[in-house]
Amino acid sequence: MASCAVLFGCGSHGHDSGHEHEHEHEHEEEHAHEGHSHAGETVMDTHRQEELGVSTWTVEPGEFSEVIHTSGQIASAIGDETTVVARTSGIVSLGRLTEGAAIGKGAVIATVSSRDIGSGDQLAKARSTYENALKEYERDLQLREDNIVSESHLDKSKLAYEIAKAEYDALGGGSPSSGVTVTSPLGGFVKKLYVRQGDYVETGQPLATVSQNRRLSLRADVPEKDYGMVGLVTDANFKTASSSSTYSLSELGGRLVSYGRTSSEDFYIPVTFEFDNKGDIVPGSYVEVFLKTTPLQSCITVPVEAVMEDQGVRYVFVRHESDSFLRREVEVGTSDGRKVLVRKGLEAGDEVVVSGAVHVKLASVTAVPSGHTHNH
Repeated sequence: MASCAVLFGCGSHGHDSGHEHEHEHEHEEEHAHEGHSHAGETVMDTHRQEELGVSTWTVEPGEFSEVIHTSGQIASAIGDETTVVARTSGIVSLGRLTEGAAIGKGAVIATVSSRDIGSGDQLAKARSTYENALKEYERDLQLREDNIVSESHLDKSKLAYEIAKAEYDALGGGSPSSGVTVTSPLGGFVKKLYVRQGDYVETGQPLATVSQNRRLSLRADVPEKDYGMVGLVTDANFKTASSSSTYSLSELGGRLVSYGRTSSEDFYIPVTFEFDNKGDIVPGSYVEVFLKTTPLQSCITVPVEAVMEDQGVRYVFVRHESDSFLRREVEVGTSDGRKVLVRKGLEAGDEVVVSGAVHVKLASVTAVPSGHTHNH
C-alpha cells in the first residue's frame, strides 16, 4: 500500500529563481494547506476544523463493563397500558377515533348499540328493569313502615333492585339512548384499534388499547451461550433503528425488573428492564441492546464514532499538532453502544478525533492535484 505522502504527491523540490515562482509557491501553500505534509499526516487548518465541526476527545483510562451484545424490543410497562372492552353486544361506533389519537381519562372510546339487531336494545331493557325494580323497592319501603310487608319480602325487593342497578350501571347508566358508551380508564394515546366502524361486537370483546407511554419496558433476548453472564447484568444501553442516538437506561431512570432462569423454545433468555419514556421511543420497536455486566478498571476506550474502518482495518485520527492529525491503527474489543474498548494502539493523553472524524478521513484520501507540491 502506498504511503499517504505518495498519494498526495508531497515531496521536496529545488528553488527556481525569480519572484514569479515565489509568488506561485505562496499561492499553492495557501490552497493546498488541507492534505498531507508528512507520511501518515493529514493537515487541516484550525479554521477549516471549526467549519467542519472537528473536535477531539482525550484518552483517559477508566471503567468499562463487559458487554453482551444482543437484540430486544420496547413495550409499554405494566400498569401504563390497558385494553378497553365492549360492555354489551351490538354495533360499534367509533366516531372520529383513530390510532395514535390523544385521549383523556374518562373520554369516550366507542358507543355500542343493539337497538337495530334481533336481540333488542340491551340498554333499554336494562333501564326498564332497573326503573321497575326501583319503583317496587320504594313501594315496599313505604309499605314496610305500615307493617304491611314482611322483612323477607323487603329484602328480596332490595336485592332485585340492586341487581338491576348493577346491570344498568355496567352498561353505562348515563349513556345516551344511541347506545352504551365505552370510556377510557386512563389518559394517554390510542395505541391500537381492534374493530372498525359498524362492526358487530360481543360483550367483553377488545375494542382498543390505550397506553400512557409514561413508563416503558425493554426485553432483551440473551443467547443461551451467555447464560452464565445473565446474573451479572446491571445496566444496558440500546439503540433504535429510527435514531442515531444510543440511550442509557440508567440515564432514563431504568431498573432491572427480572431475568429468566431457563431458555425459551428458541434458546434465548429474557432480561427485562423498565425505564422512563423521556425521548421519542416508540413502544413495539425493535432495538439493538448492549447489556452491561462486570465492570473492568483502567480501560482505554474511545467514543464509537471515533473509530474508522477501511477494508477490515480499524483506525483513529490522533491530533499531532493544532493543524494536523496522524492515522493510528487500533485493535478494538467490545462496544457498549457509546464507547468501544481499545486493546492496542492508544495510550492515555492521546487526543482522538470524534466529531467530524469522517471529514478528516476524506481529507486524508483527497490527492493534491499534479504540480501542487511543496515542502516545509
